[in-house]
This record gives sequence, C-alpha cells and structure tokens, in this order.
Amino acid sequence: MIYSQIPRLRQTAVALGCFDGVHLGHQAVIRQAADCKGEELDTAVFCFSDIPSPKHRIGSILTWDDKCRLIESMGIRHLVAPPFATVRDYTPEAFVRDILIGQLGAVFVTCGENYRFGRHAAGDAARLREMCEAAGVRCVIVPPVLYENAMISSTRIRNAVLAGDMPLARRMLGRRFGYRLEVVRGRQLGRQLGAPTINQTFPEGFLLPRFGVYASVAEVGGRQMPSVTNIGVKPTVGSPCPLSETWIPDFEGDLYGQWVRVELDSFMRDECRFDSVEALKAAILRDGEEAKKKWKV
Repeated sequence: MIYSQIPRLRQTAVALGCFDGVHLGHQAVIRQAADCKGEELDTAVFCFSDIPSPKHRIGSILTWDDKCRLIESMGIRHLVAPPFATVRDYTPEAFVRDILIGQLGAVFVTCGENYRFGRHAAGDAARLREMCEAAGVRCVIVPPVLYENAMISSTRIRNAVLAGDMPLARRMLGRRFGYRLEVVRGRQLGRQLGAPTINQTFPEGFLLPRFGVYASVAEVGGRQMPSVTNIGVKPTVGSPCPLSETWIPDFEGDLYGQWVRVELDSFMRDECRFDSVEALKAAILRDGEEAKKKWKV
C-alpha cells in the first residue's frame, strides 16, 4: 500500500530514510524492518515523494514506480511517502511523538548512521535512538555498507552511471542499473535497416547514463533477452531529446505502448555519427552480435 498522506497504523516496524537508490546500504536498513514480520509487526518505510536535497538534481537513480516495486519486493507492506513540505516544519521531537509514534504506531524503528530529520535537519540518528528509547520504542541504527573500503552511496552510484561504469554501479546497487518505461513510436528507421528497435523517453529528472552503446538486457513478457541499447541523441539521424533505443535480436513483435524493462550491463562504445545509413546499419548489427557475446543473466 502506497500512501501520499500519513496514515494511522498500529504496531509497526518502520524504516526511515531517503532510499533514493534502494542500493545495498538502503536495503540493509529496510531489511531490518522487513524482518520484523516474524515478530507479528506490520512493516513500513517512511520517505518522501519528492527529494529536497540539491544533490539529487543530477538525476534520480530510480523511477518512482521502480522504487515502489523494489521496496514492496523486500516484504514491506506500507510505503508512506508524503511530500516533504508536509513535515518539514516538525521539530525532531514532534516528528517522533506525533508522526512516528502517534500516526505510524512505531514500536521498532531503523535508520542509517547518517539519517537526519526534523526542521533544519536538527535531528540525527543518535538523537532518534535516544527519543525512541525514552518512549519505549526499539531503535536500530544500521552501519554503512562498504564497497572497496568506502561507504556505498547514491552519489557514488550516480558517478558510476554518468561514467558508463555499469559493473561498478551493479556491485553497489545489488542489481543492474535499469528502467521500466513505455515504448514510444520513433521514425522506424531500425525496422527499415533490418534491426527493429524500441524507443523509450526518459522521464524528467531521471539520471541519464553516459551517452553511448551498451550491452543490455530487455525483459519482455517475463523473459530476459540479450539486447543492445543506444543512449543519446542518435547523431546520424537526429533526435530532439535523449532516448533509450534498444534492439532485441531474438525478439519479433510489436511492443508499442507496452512497458519494457531495460537493464544496462556494460558500456561498449561512445555514440558517434556515421557517414551513411548503411554504415549505421553495419554498426548496429556488429553491436548486436558483440552484445550477445557479453550478455550474462
């Protein structure tokens, strides 16, 4: 259940955080709450439907739908995600008393070490634990999850995606970087070239990977298939905005209007302009064969 307004719940285990990437560090926090299902507690995640921090203007790692799906898949029953403006003026004490305990019915709370809350971010994880324990609420502060001796963070993942380093992003996310978007109509040039592609436009505010060609995985009808994806503006034929254009060599059919998940596995080459459509066709076919060699489920 997804809430845009704060509901009244009872006897809950609540995970607190931004969870903008639902990466391995975020998953460790969420899992603490999810595991309380065995203690007969309801489970909830509290975050925001919008993200106030300026650092997130670089772009979102996840679409909102993917974020909800991932959190739900971890066994969380309630995703409470009000707009930030509805709670930004609460003091730390009022947030714990009125929202966390009063509305959400928290008896168990978990967060990361760098969690901040309350007006002007005045509350930190240590203060949260102190207030929870005073109210008889258990509180677990989850230590950072490390990769290569450094904390996994959404900033590190964004930098990896911007650099086209999908294996690094995957190791910190715990999954491939990808997106599930609607297939839209393009110029159908790929079909004329013998390599029909699916076009997907990125939503506003989504993190754009390094422009170029990627070995990828496309999920159609529950089946994962090797594919090759071009991220960019298609300099040979032109595009008014950045697109994801994917060729699935082993698929035949019409996917217009359907929602297809594409995951980027590894960077193959930079996007470039070809001297002719024939040269473009040859490159697409080469990329497809190379992607199939690299692809692993």
